[in-house]
Amino acid sequence: MENYPRLFIKAGLIYFVLGIVLGVKMAFVPGGSIRFVHIHLNLLGFMTMMIAGVSYHVLPRFSARAVPWPEGVKYHFILHNVGLMGMLLTYLLGGMTGGLIGILFGLFSLITGVGLLIMCYNLYFVLTDPKPLVSKITGKMTVARVLGQFPQTLNVFLDNGFSALANPNARATFAKVVSVETACSKHGVDSVAFIEKLNSVIHETTSAETTSTEEVEPKKEPSGREIHRGEECKPDVLVGSLIKTYPTTKAVFEKHYGEGCFSCPGQSFEQVQETASMHNIEIKVILDEINEAITKDLEESRSIDYENSN
Repeated sequence: MENYPRLFIKAGLIYFVLGIVLGVKMAFVPGGSIRFVHIHLNLLGFMTMMIAGVSYHVLPRFSARAVPWPEGVKYHFILHNVGLMGMLLTYLLGGMTGGLIGILFGLFSLITGVGLLIMCYNLYFVLTDPKPLVSKITGKMTVARVLGQFPQTLNVFLDNGFSALANPNARATFAKVVSVETACSKHGVDSVAFIEKLNSVIHETTSAETTSTEEVEPKKEPSGREIHRGEECKPDVLVGSLIKTYPTTKAVFEKHYGEGCFSCPGQSFEQVQETASMHNIEIKVILDEINEAITKDLEESRSIDYENSN
């Protein structure tokens, strides 16, 4: 399980224990301001934290889509906890009576709400089906959507003056919000002629693929690459090949994904970067740990070889 879903669940359990303690106290001393605290510890503390932790862990796996804003999970955790604890503390100090404490109470309530909105955003779009594939490019489509569905059109963009798209960061940022028509307008390119070029490239590629399919029975091949002893792990390395070559790296995947993932036959065809995205883990984090395990494995092998040679 990833770090923040685990933290959400742990925090939820802590809030639950506090709620139990206050609940027992209320049995002997009912009423008072403690009732508000008890309700919110259980509702915003235990229940919401548990829902968030389990949802962040489970829903991306069931939908096979990563949350749209992974960094937002961290912000949600921080804002939710700071807001909730601040709200309860200021309430006990008289937050409902107005004045400075009342303003602080409202501020912490707002912070909690922002955290919850981040959760709603991430979980909603994890469950939202992606836009359907299209067979023809139109001017209203964003540049990123065109490149995402038709990567063969990248050269057409570059050849027509869209040199910024050679940078992956540009394709991952402004290309997501700029339509083809807008991009053409900014670069002084005839949008009608340019879109025709894009569609002609798609048509040529599709025709070639169709002809190839008719002539030769397609054989499904893994999209990633194999790894060999002595090599370090890259994002496109196949998980199955990695574990076969460096068995000690399996512990890294078990740490982040759990043991259940190794019963899935998909590991033979999935790249390290694909699994990281599916589990909402930064690719750099898991690559660093994998390569650390590889380095240790190779050092131990050299040590054994040296001892055997002597």
